[in-house]
Amino acid sequence: MASVIKKINSNAILVEDNGIEKILMGKGIGFHTDPNKEFDVVCADKIFVLDSKEKSNRFMQFAAQTPLEYIEFAERMIEFIANEINQELDPYINIALTEHIYFAVQRKKDDPQVTAIMLPEMKMMYPKEFQVASVVVNKINQEFDTEFRDNEVGFITMHIVNAVLGERDSQNSLKMLEIMSNILDLIETKHHLTFDTDSFHYNRLLIHLRFLCKRIVYSENLSEEKFAFLDKQFRETYCYQIAKDIADMIKEKYKIVISNSEIDYLAIHLNRIH
Repeated sequence: MASVIKKINSNAILVEDNGIEKILMGKGIGFHTDPNKEFDVVCADKIFVLDSKEKSNRFMQFAAQTPLEYIEFAERMIEFIANEINQELDPYINIALTEHIYFAVQRKKDDPQVTAIMLPEMKMMYPKEFQVASVVVNKINQEFDTEFRDNEVGFITMHIVNAVLGERDSQNSLKMLEIMSNILDLIETKHHLTFDTDSFHYNRLLIHLRFLCKRIVYSENLSEEKFAFLDKQFRETYCYQIAKDIADMIKEKYKIVISNSEIDYLAIHLNRIH
């Protein structure tokens, strides 16, 4: 049995269960529940365990003013997203996506300011996440009688991308997206290298670029020894020159110097699609 710490609202309580704080949710479980009383956690419909006091406090504040139907709907969507993209999601999506859906539905309009999210680039660079987000938006429209369109798909895509990367700051995610967009634009416009967007190697390149951009934003580097086996001839290839041009662009535009290992790794991926 857990010990009740606080009643959040009629549908949510905060408890301590074996030394761990948990938020329990279920219709009416807050009625006749007082601090220090015992509560059987199996009676809850949903159990949330958040990994910091700050997130627990934020979730409690949000849960106190959010109808249970939105929290339950968001949970179904999160389960759907996790199954579709087959990746573990950062638990923070429980707060971020629920909050977003609730306030978006309250507005009940397609916010024109979302165009800043770079929808075409997002659709190209995160095709699976964008596709899943499109389904989620259709489900939101059906559930809450709204008419959200591509702009809302962009928002949901960003939540999915953030949850996959473990990223809490959307500004960092947008910076990664901007860097990726500039890299692909340089490859296609300056070097006239076209992509088969359905190919295995193109998708491998996109995955590499995602993590390259994340390393750039967070100033992380690959080990310099990782690609020491590459010979001088490889470093004279056309693909290696493209990788060098990308490194120069990043240095000029973002004042960031990427390592020789990053250039080698990028050249290897470019060679596979060339």
